[in-house]
Formats: sequence, structure tokens, C-alpha cells
Amino acid sequence: MAAPSLLDRLGQALETAGVVYCQWKGHWKRTRWETGAGDVDLLVEPAGADRLEIELGRLGFKRAVAPPEAQFPGTASWIGYDDRRLSLAHVHLHRRLIVGGYWTTVYRLAMERAVLDTAVPRVPFPVPAPELEFIMFVLRTVQRYSPRDLLAPRQPRWLTDAQPEFTYLLNQVDRELVVTRLAELLPTVDVAFFDACTQSIRPNASRWGRLWLRRGLQRRLEPHASHPPLSLLVQRIGRSLRVVPRARGLHPVRGGRVLALLGGDGAGKSTCTAELSRWLGPHFGVMTAHLGRPPRSLTTLVVGALLKVRRAFGSDGTSLFDLLRHVCTARDRYRLFSRVRRFADAGGVALCERYPVPQNRLLVGPEIPRLLERKSGKPSLLARRLLRTEAWYYRHIPRPDVIMVLRVEPEIAVQRKTDEPAEYVRARSRIIWDTDWTGTGAHLVDAGRMLPEVLADLKAIVWSEL
Repeated sequence: MAAPSLLDRLGQALETAGVVYCQWKGHWKRTRWETGAGDVDLLVEPAGADRLEIELGRLGFKRAVAPPEAQFPGTASWIGYDDRRLSLAHVHLHRRLIVGGYWTTVYRLAMERAVLDTAVPRVPFPVPAPELEFIMFVLRTVQRYSPRDLLAPRQPRWLTDAQPEFTYLLNQVDRELVVTRLAELLPTVDVAFFDACTQSIRPNASRWGRLWLRRGLQRRLEPHASHPPLSLLVQRIGRSLRVVPRARGLHPVRGGRVLALLGGDGAGKSTCTAELSRWLGPHFGVMTAHLGRPPRSLTTLVVGALLKVRRAFGSDGTSLFDLLRHVCTARDRYRLFSRVRRFADAGGVALCERYPVPQNRLLVGPEIPRLLERKSGKPSLLARRLLRTEAWYYRHIPRPDVIMVLRVEPEIAVQRKTDEPAEYVRARSRIIWDTDWTGTGAHLVDAGRMLPEVLADLKAIVWSEL
């Protein structure tokens, strides 16, 4: 038998602890949330919430904080790392049943006690009784209808994706129980209206009719409505017009982190960075940055163009344009670092390649000193000024929060990196291979192995540092 997953272990722990809870939505999409592509929504009675969080912490889950505008009273997010499946699990903890997104009016369904009292045992988590789950599914779906659907050439993707779950739930319910439960728990939602809502989920339903039903549902649930503040509406409009940056995802409760992946050519830095971004991205705000190749400013482009013109006319040797180009590169790296640091300070996770640290200065660091060493005679006043300016930029890029070094034998790097001259790759790989990382706090990873093994080590390191 396969070893139990992290979520299986959580379900067993909560059953042993006697916590009253259930997975109030989404249990039908087990493959999605087990692979980290979705979240697990657990409703818990307030008296048992602390115990549930204790069990989450015991299993290695960590609190994750939503942006201020996305925070709801009575809800919390916990992220866990399943080291057996190498995936992340997102548990969204609810003390109240809320439908709607934070950027719109949200509504509380005051039926938490009934949902918990009638929960049905399932693996890994109990689920609501079919009639209650069906009622919540229909209301959540109607609440998602949008005027934008009128302009779309076809049915919205999310509604198409919901059809299998709709059919599954529809086949499970007893209509008489649905009618009885509606009268008991949601008396403002009459049976005829609920039937119309149910029919609207079918693919051939009228789009205008869907919007009318959404408005009708809002009127019926108005006593339980919570409206977003004006500032949030302004942000939403700004994001729609692309004049306000998009909202970031969750961030670790201990704050954002700058994670640097160092390594020579052929070590797999770019591949590992992309994989880690895909792994973290569904749950956290993630940014990737290559400080070895930062976005070039207009000044850098102009200086580079002038340097090409000079070389086209056959001018050899080191010129002030060469020195100025290296200053521009240092400035571009510093500017990219500043963006990275701001992103992390706001709670995001930044994954950086070729991050300048003292141990890899030969790969990404000041170049003007080496150029001036090859030049005969005393450097000019301007050259010395450029030397100091370049050094200033690198000096003001501090150490990252976490350093992960991908170590690979130079000969293996040569075999991997076939698009560059062998001697060039060998020399750059040896810089990292020969470096003594003692006392740096760096995490050393054997990158000569197969990619899944390397990623397993990296994910464990990243998770321990978040």
C-alpha cells in the first residue's frame, strides 16, 4: 500500500483528536487539492478551531497570510509540505460559511451547525450531507455569475469545469430533503427560486437569466451581506484597467524571503528556479529574477550601442565606454535587487539566479578592477570614479536571506552545457566547485544527480526556510 499522504495523516489526526469539522466544499476534486493545485476548505466549530490548528502545526503546516484586502474574519490559511509526494497542501480553515470573493460583496450562510452535525464520514475528511452540500454548491455557483459572461463568446471556463461536480451532486440528493433543509436553514430562499438557480447551472441556460438570478439571490441574502470597502472597489477597478499592480498571493507568516540559487554553468539553476516557482506559485506570491542578466535600462542600451559602433570602426583596447558599460550593468543589477527586496519586504518569495555574493564575484561582480589591471599606466580620474561607482552598487546589494548552492563537477557541467565552449563552461563551473562555503550558512546541494532528486532537496530546504 502507498504511504499515507500529508492530508491523509491530517484526517487521521483530527479524528483521533475528536475535532468537529468537515470539508464543506471541493471534496469531489481530490486529485486537484492533493497535488497542490487547489485548496482544502475545512469548516470547524469555533470551540475546536484551536485544537485543529495544533494538529496542523504538529504535522508541519505553517500559517500563511493573505494580503490585507483579502483577509476575512474567521478564516485562516495553512500550507503544509508533503515530503513523500513533494507537493504543497493548502488548508483553508473556516469558522463561518462565506460565499463570494473578497473583492465583491460576500454573504454568510448561517447553517454551520447543521452542516457539522450531519457530516458524513469520508477519507480523508468528513463531508456535508448531500442535500446541504448541493444547496451550498448551487448558491456559490449563482453568486459567481458576472456581467462579463454576457460578452464572452462561450460559457465561462469555470462553469464548464463545474459541470461534472454539479451532475455528481445532483444525482446524490433527495429533493424532499433539499426542500426541507431550505425551509429550515434559508427561509428567504424559496423552493421555486432555488429550482431556477439549479436550472441556470446547465450549459444551455440564458446568460441574462443567470444575472437576474444572481441579483435575486443577493436580495434574499442581503441581511447576511458584508460589503467591500470603497478602497477595495477602487483597487479592483484599477487592476481591471491595469493601472494598479495585480494582487499578490499568500505570504509566509514570518515574512517574505529572498532565496538565491547559485551555481556554475550547467548546474541547472534556471530549470530549478522555474520548477520551484511552479511549485510555490499556486500558494504564495512568487517572483523570479536573474541578476546575471537584469533588464537593461535605456542608459545601458545607449552605452552598449556606442560601444558597438566604436568596435565596428576597429577600435581595440579598453575604453571609457567599456568601463561605463560595466557601471551600467552594476546599476541594472542593483535596481533589480531593489525590486526583489521590496517584493520580499511586502511578503513575497523571491527566487534569484546569479545573486552577487563574495564567493561568486568572478561570475557576477565588479569587472572594472580586472580591466584596469590589464591596462598600462595610471587610471584616469574618470576611470577611478567609475571604479568606485561600480563597487558602490555591488556593496549595496546585501546577502540574500537564503543561499542554495548547486554543486556539479566541472566535467558533468561540460557534458550538459553543449551550447558554450567546453573550456569556458569548465572554468566557470570550477569557480563554484572549488569554493569553500564553510561559515557562509549556504545550503549545498549535489546537482550532479537526476533532476527529481535535486528538486526534492531544494524543496525541503525552501520549506524549512519559509
